Amino acid sequence: MTQITPPFAPRIPRSEWASHDNFPEHVLLLGSHTNFRRISRHLVDRAAQAGDLFQIRSLFRRWIAAMRSHESYEEHKLYPYLSERWSQPFEAAKQGHAELHDKYDDVLSALSDAQDVADDGVRRALEAHDRVLVDHLRLEEDMVIPLLLELSREEFRRYSYGH
Repeated sequence: MTQITPPFAPRIPRSEWASHDNFPEHVLLLGSHTNFRRISRHLVDRAAQAGDLFQIRSLFRRWIAAMRSHESYEEHKLYPYLSERWSQPFEAAKQGHAELHDKYDDVLSALSDAQDVADDGVRRALEAHDRVLVDHLRLEEDMVIPLLLELSREEFRRYSYGH
């Protein structure tokens, strides 16, 4: 079957996503992003309240491992598919991942340098990471969700499961 690429990518406003017929197919991605925002905010709050440094470090590392897996899926499967399907570049989203990696390094450095839970450097590093994360997720959702919504359910099923 020959697939015709439209001359432009679909633009569906965020306010219309939930009412789109294909929206239920895509809540997993948005749910992952919601959880990433929640965990990031939790870490910032824990650092601001001088929470246990060991727990903050442990949660941050486990969370980043999950995020890296998510990023790998996006960069190796999702972005290439949507880029080919809709002739849409994803360089801005990839750049967001690179910025997050820089902020991750800053957080690890702050966590390593911190002598106690009252160290303000950990909170500042987590806040900077959180700002980049929130901006990146918003941009990524605005780029990806309209494109996914416009895939037929059959095309999305083939993309997802390879059938």
